[in-house]
Parts: sequence; structure tokens; C-alpha cells
Amino acid sequence: MKYTVSLVLTALLLFSSSCKQEREVMCPAAESFRTPATQQALEAWQQRKFSMFIHWGLYSIPAGIWQGRRITGYSEQIQGHARIPNGEYEKLAALFDPVAWNPDSVAALAVAAGMKSIVITAKHHDGFCMFRTKYTKYNVVDATPYGRDVVGELAAACRRHGLQFGVYYSLIDWHYPGALPFTSVRNSDSIPPAHHQYNLHQVEELLTQYGPISEIWFDMGSPTPQQSREIRALVKRLQPACLISGRLWNDQGDFVVMGDNYRPHFHMGVPWQTPASMFPETWSYRSWQPRGDPAAKAREKLRDLLQVVSMGGNYLLNIGPTGRGEIVPFEQKVLKIIGHWLQKNGEAVYGTRPVPLVPQPWGIVTGRPGRLYLHLLDPPEGGPLTVTGMQASVTKITPLANALHTLAWQSRHDTLFIQAGNLPGGDMPKVLTLTLEGEPFFTPEIRILPDSSGTILLTADNAVKYHSFSGHDYYSLRPTVVKMVWRPEIPETEKYTIRYAGTPPEDLCLLVNGRGAIISHLLKETVIPATILNRGTGNRILLRRRDLTDPHKGLEEKNVKIILKKRN
Repeated sequence: MKYTVSLVLTALLLFSSSCKQEREVMCPAAESFRTPATQQALEAWQQRKFSMFIHWGLYSIPAGIWQGRRITGYSEQIQGHARIPNGEYEKLAALFDPVAWNPDSVAALAVAAGMKSIVITAKHHDGFCMFRTKYTKYNVVDATPYGRDVVGELAAACRRHGLQFGVYYSLIDWHYPGALPFTSVRNSDSIPPAHHQYNLHQVEELLTQYGPISEIWFDMGSPTPQQSREIRALVKRLQPACLISGRLWNDQGDFVVMGDNYRPHFHMGVPWQTPASMFPETWSYRSWQPRGDPAAKAREKLRDLLQVVSMGGNYLLNIGPTGRGEIVPFEQKVLKIIGHWLQKNGEAVYGTRPVPLVPQPWGIVTGRPGRLYLHLLDPPEGGPLTVTGMQASVTKITPLANALHTLAWQSRHDTLFIQAGNLPGGDMPKVLTLTLEGEPFFTPEIRILPDSSGTILLTADNAVKYHSFSGHDYYSLRPTVVKMVWRPEIPETEKYTIRYAGTPPEDLCLLVNGRGAIISHLLKETVIPATILNRGTGNRILLRRRDLTDPHKGLEEKNVKIILKKRN
């Protein structure tokens, strides 16, 4: 259906006061998805950038081998891949006595790697619990010769070493009798009512037995929307600052989780995380896994970390201890190499923000107020390093690892030429620090010009789109557009009119250079004062949903049509 009715902005609200562009204090939602405690915790979580994931359990004992046969597929799911009956698999519990496990050593390794938190598998799909629980004897305290609470002891070690602590909890359970028997789509089976209550009980134990939990990392299954909401409500009632992973599904997560070892190829508009394994073939320990050169693996994972951080995400890198509780020496070496690099260059990672610079052939960029960091992933072999698409008042350029060594540069319009030369540091990425005076200007990703009549048309086709992920399980997950941004070029500083052409399906919020309004049911154009728009390309128009009770729900972007026209 094609709409012809023109809707406009509420003039009383639009341009009534100024605000910082990114804060979006205008157009408030009637109710927010995030409480103040959640928002504060989320902001702190986004600053940490790099954390440790641990996949460890009964599956670490067979280590990818069953009855003398190598089992492909993720080794932590060996019970499913090898079709092992519960009665046979349960016998592994009597063998679980990880005498080499030392939670303080694990926490110290995370610190040495430059990681800021640890997330461990409290319960994976096999249903075996690595914590004390009264709802099943199938747990590390009651069913193993080890007899100690792995989750509790690691939580205490993290506190001693200044790390945040989180737990992974699988929503499916191949052992619990009230769950569905696992099927060909065993990772996305539904959750029967009895199983859902069991999950609620155990979530309550995890959030009441071990002190503050920074995040609870749910995974897999296909819960109903009501089940996801009930779990979220329980978590927030018990620990309001505990963050929830997006794999609780049904848009109930505080942050979005990418697919395994996946980086998005588009802009993200919500907090997000990439979970990464050392090897794409497995997350838990696999005895026959080819490992190769730890230095090469460290370069690979550091490159992933930097690319994720440059896009605004967090990086959760996994290790898989052996059945005896040993950290594989290869993985220790990899983490220590990354940590050594971060000791010198961490300023360019922790607490940084994405930079809207057009893609560069030599690498990526992160930033903070007054500084940009150029990460040279593929530096040029000869000649100057060329940075395009940026106008900035640069006062100094130095290697981050050697601030006493100043580099020469030249600036021409929107291009910077840096005489980087051969920087020391071997094969690891080099970082250059650009110290700036004032705010830099970045060439818009999409150029938007007025037509011959002075009219500027803003649609989905010329917007930069920002995404979330939405779905009811892993296999239904899809990107959704949650924000659209335009940077039109205004040739003259004059008054313009603006109107939204079409009928929005709901209240939307539009911000013009930080001043915003709710799109309402008025039928005439709204005037933008000349003082609001900037001459040239320094303009930012943002559209999002007004209702933020579901920050992952997408806009119907195909219907968007905004008209800017110079006033006669």
C-alpha cells in the first residue's frame, strides 16, 4: 500500500533546546528497556573490551574421542555428535578429578592476557553442573571425586584478582528428565514447562550463591517469549546490574551476541559481543586438535580483537582446559603474547570508541576524546602511510609503544600523509597515536546533495543503517535496522523545512544535529531555523523508534521518506 498523507514533526518539541548528539535526551520513551542499574553496568561492560571464556566439563575427559574414534563437531557436544546414551555418558562423572585445576592460576592468566573478566560454563548442553545445586545430583560437588564447587571457587579467585565474573548457562539440557530428548536440531529444542522451572531454579542459585555476577551468558534452546521474559525478570530482580546475553532470545538480552567466531559486516547500533574460540572446530579441549605456532595464533586473535573493538564490540576469547584441569600450554602462550602487546598498546583498546572513518587499506582506527589510534594491520611496504577521509588539527603523531619518537606528517584537505617508516615490534600490529586539537571531521560514508530545486530526500537507500539481531532462537536470528543516520550537505546556512512523507507505523524519533522530536500526526511542514543546520557536511540526522522497550526491534525502513527543502 502506498501512502500519500504527509506527517510532520512536533514543532513545539523540535529544536526547543540543544543537546549532545549521541545522548539523544529528546524523544524519551514512555518506558525504557534498561533500568539505571543495567545501563550503568552496560556502559562499564562496553569499556572492558576483552574477556576470557572457559568451556570446561565432563566432555573435557574424552577430549573429542569416543570408543577410540575421533568425533568431529564441537567437542563439548560430543554426547550429541557421538549419540552417547545418558547412562554411558554419566560414567564420566566418576572420572572427573581435575587435580591440576587452580582457579587463582586461571585468574592470573586472564590478568596477564589483558582480559577484564571471566565467563565459565556453569552448565552446558549435557546438563552436568559445575556448581553446587540442590535440584540435581548430577553436579561437580555430589557426583565426582573432585567434590568441589568449580563456579564458586573461580568466582572467589576473580574477586581476588580484580576481575569481573560471569557464568554461562545452557537453556537446553540433554540430561534433565523433564526436558525434551535431544533431536536433530538439538541446539534449538523448545523448553517444556517443567524444564523451564528447573532453569529458573538454577538461575536463582547462580545469582544468590556466588556474589555479584557481571553477566549471565544464556545459550541455545528455543524458549517462548514468555519464558524469556520470566528469566529476564528473575535475573533483574536478584541482581539488577547483571547483564544478560542476547541468546536468551526473544529480544530479552542486554547485549547482542554474534554467531560463533563471527564479526558483523555492517554497523551495529546496540552493545554487542563476538564469542571466539581458539579454533573454529571446537570450544572445549580436543586432544587431537592441530595447534600450530602460538605466535601466529596470537596475531590472528589479536587482529580479530582489534577489528571487533574498532566496530564497537567486545571480544570474548575461549580456552578449553583438559580433563585434569590443565590450561593447554599452547593457549597459555597465545594469551601471554596478546597480553604483552596490550601492556604497551592497551590505551588504544580499553575504553575506546568506534571512529566513522571510511575503510583504510592499512588497518583500522579506534579513538577517544583528543586522540585517534591507527592500528597498522597491513601497513604499506614503502612510502608514507596515507589516511583518507578525515580533516583534523593534528598536533603530534607518535608510535603508542614509544611516545618519545615523533613522526613527521603532512595534511592536504581530507588526506593525511604520515612518514611512518619501519616501526619496531616484529610481526605484531603497530599503533600510531594522533593527538588532536578540537574535534576531527570525517567524510560521510554516503554523500547526500540537494537536487536542482534545493530539495534533499532522505530514504533507506542513502542512510547509514545501524543494526541489532532479533529472533526466537539461534537459527531464526536476523539483523534488524534500529537506527538510520544521514549526513546531508547543506550549501547555505538558511532556514529549511522538514517533513516526514508517509504514515509511520508507530511513533518515531528524529534528531537533527542533536535536537529532536517525536513524529506526530500533524499535517504541515516544520521549519528548521538556520542556526540548527551547519553549512557543508557537518550535519547529522538520526531516526529511531520512540518506544525503547524493545531496543532490538527494527524500523520499517523501506517506508522512510524525509524531505528537507530550502525555505523560500
